[in-house]
Amino acid sequence: LGWPRHYIDFETIQFAVPIWPGTRPYDQVPFQWSCHREDASGAVAKQGFLAESNADPRRAFAESLLAALGDFGPILVWNAAFERTRLSELGAAYPDLAPGLHAAISRIFDLLPLARAHYYHPDMRGSWSIKAVLPTIAPELSYDRLEVADGGMAQEAYLELLHPETPTPRSAVLREALLRYCERDTWAMVRIARHFEGR
Repeated sequence: LGWPRHYIDFETIQFAVPIWPGTRPYDQVPFQWSCHREDASGAVAKQGFLAESNADPRRAFAESLLAALGDFGPILVWNAAFERTRLSELGAAYPDLAPGLHAAISRIFDLLPLARAHYYHPDMRGSWSIKAVLPTIAPELSYDRLEVADGGMAQEAYLELLHPETPTPRSAVLREALLRYCERDTWAMVRIARHFEGR
């Protein structure tokens, strides 16, 4: 794979009754992304987006993501079908952004099939979830101490953020917890990819 490498992860929320125009019941609406960008020297920079208001987050999500990804370098994910589908949906919702979003889709490299084909550790117990693989490579990066530790908890935290009666101090705690969780997923991919390369 070439450089720079962009490791990305999305968080989404679903509503049985849509709260934003242009969305449908149980659409997976993206509200957060994390990206770790690694260059050939091994230097890593992180960026992220977390919706700031109760407005539909999709356009701001897409525009900020495209700005972070630039035009060059592979985009590494864990289970590419999820990110590809979300990017395609955003392209359908915002035709002016579709060329950039489809270009990003063409750059995606999925680490999950690579892991399935070439890596196993008994502590994974038959799972190739990133949360099962990561502790076998970088045990210090456990999810156990995170306030938000999985996708379901991320949805619950964002739902609480959206509630107009959530106090400001609690909102600040939730935002920090969401940012730390999503960043953990993308840093996990950096560490796993480096391990696979013998770095």
